[in-house]
Amino acid sequence: MNKDLSLIPSIRMKREAMTNTEKRVVDWLLDSTKFDKKTSLSMVAESLHVSEPLVVKVAKLLGFSGFRDLRKQITSSFEINHLNTIELSSQDSVQDLVDKVFDISVQTITEGRAILKSDVIEKAAKCFFHAKNRDLYAAGGSNTICDDIAHKFLRIGVRCNSYRDVHLMMMSASLLTEDDVVLVISHSGKTTDLLKVVNEARKNKAKIICITHSDVSPIAAVSDFVICTPAPDTPLLGKNASARILQLILVDAFFVAVAQQHIDFAQGNLEKTFHATEYFRQK
Repeated sequence: MNKDLSLIPSIRMKREAMTNTEKRVVDWLLDSTKFDKKTSLSMVAESLHVSEPLVVKVAKLLGFSGFRDLRKQITSSFEINHLNTIELSSQDSVQDLVDKVFDISVQTITEGRAILKSDVIEKAAKCFFHAKNRDLYAAGGSNTICDDIAHKFLRIGVRCNSYRDVHLMMMSASLLTEDDVVLVISHSGKTTDLLKVVNEARKNKAKIICITHSDVSPIAAVSDFVICTPAPDTPLLGKNASARILQLILVDAFFVAVAQQHIDFAQGNLEKTFHATEYFRQK
């Protein structure tokens, strides 16, 4: 893991376990237009109308020895990664907007790669491949990611069950066993319905793989394997939309890791499904 690249996304993940006031402090500190090497502890406290001890407390919760250590490392990360807070402006041209969208997408991918734990991908892939049943759960926009997963894995003969209705999810979860696995996608990691379904699956001893923005989210807390997508929040895309880019890339990485479990099996089925659908491509 590249420490310089992983610092900011790691802070975003730790932020989720904090109080609302502490989160406001973190958000201020991660804004490169406000926070730099000259920013004093008193300036942060005054700007946010909080006490200086609270700012120091936040620094220590984030793993720093104190405010000075926090300032040094965060501002250095801003410089090394050339990160800037991306804002919309009425003066932006279409080219400016396109550039900003690309910049935030590249930033999201770079940060995601820096915090990725390949050993988690490896263990989750082995569990997923050898499972008897594979349930895919999501809500809202994340359902499109589940559709993509189901399609990818069907191509190599690894069948999945993808559900959009929470009642069907719960019915399926109630029938799972220790031989089965659930892959749940939830950016917030807090969706009540998904959490209830995942807890039902866990009660029946199914293994849980989750893709979420923070390893301290409620769904992450009850999962066996956690794949994090700590995307930055921007006025352009928001957290969910920018996270979707990273989720799709991580799904591709997870897919090839599963396929690697039995390369001949995957390649043989890929040829079968390709030839089976060749007729439709000739129309």
